[in-house]
Amino acid sequence: MPTVNKRVGIPQAAVINGVDSGGLMTARIDEGYENVIRSAPDGLEVPMLDREVQYCRGSITTQDWPLVMDLLTGVVGTYVFYERKSGTAVETGFIEHTITLPVIHRCALRIVKGQYGGITFDFECRAEDDTKGIADMHALADAQAAPTYIPAARGAYRISTAVHGAQSIYHVTAFDLTITLPLVKACNDADVGYTCVDARLSGLTATGSLTFQDATIATSALVAQTLLVAARAALVLTATQGGGVAAKTITIAGVIFTPGSANSDVNADFTEYTLSFEVSNDTTTQLTLAGDNKILTIADVE
Repeated sequence: MPTVNKRVGIPQAAVINGVDSGGLMTARIDEGYENVIRSAPDGLEVPMLDREVQYCRGSITTQDWPLVMDLLTGVVGTYVFYERKSGTAVETGFIEHTITLPVIHRCALRIVKGQYGGITFDFECRAEDDTKGIADMHALADAQAAPTYIPAARGAYRISTAVHGAQSIYHVTAFDLTITLPLVKACNDADVGYTCVDARLSGLTATGSLTFQDATIATSALVAQTLLVAARAALVLTATQGGGVAAKTITIAGVIFTPGSANSDVNADFTEYTLSFEVSNDTTTQLTLAGDNKILTIADVE
């Protein structure tokens, strides 16, 4: 029997809510029914089933990490990306995915020494009207031409400086920040899918961690201990970018450190300290996702 090759791979050329995002690494899509209703065991050996609430949701991971705020605050529109078809000519060798109305409600920025930084976004699709289901929220086009390449601002493979308030922190090996917006959704009446999907700003959380090898001792305390009892302050990091382009500063406002740990292992080169943190607001100068007092700011080093 002849072998038929219908495989695809290599996700690329993502445009998410109007933002061109290069360096696409993973494109995960989950689809199905939110609720499966089963009959009572009233003499049937196998229950009767009904399904309701069609959904389309997923996550995106990209190395174009400076776009984290652009994507999180972008106007909800479409998410388009391509996959390469196996064994076909390049002229018609791609399939196109179009995800409609993806509401981004969570983002995670991760930087590890010696690797390119990356961001992961979670989204939930909003059905455009009460008749729309999976096939409408996730449309496909076959035999497409190669998409236009989207370059990425790759980098953040090293944190060169880190300061919390006036406290310098040396030898940073990892940093992560997760911003989560409360997600509310509803499917009622004659709706096929979730016609109400809102990512609310009120009640969002910004949490993260910092890992470093700085064992400086001042006034009988390690840097890690000093940071744990330090007052609320901005955490400012300088991230080295790839290709010799200008470094980026990452400023997280209102950081307070919470739990911390030290790991001294004979099989490790050096002791590492990991501190978790949260962003704390201020009633006088309120922090917001966008505007003049941003929770997170990424800018070129001048």
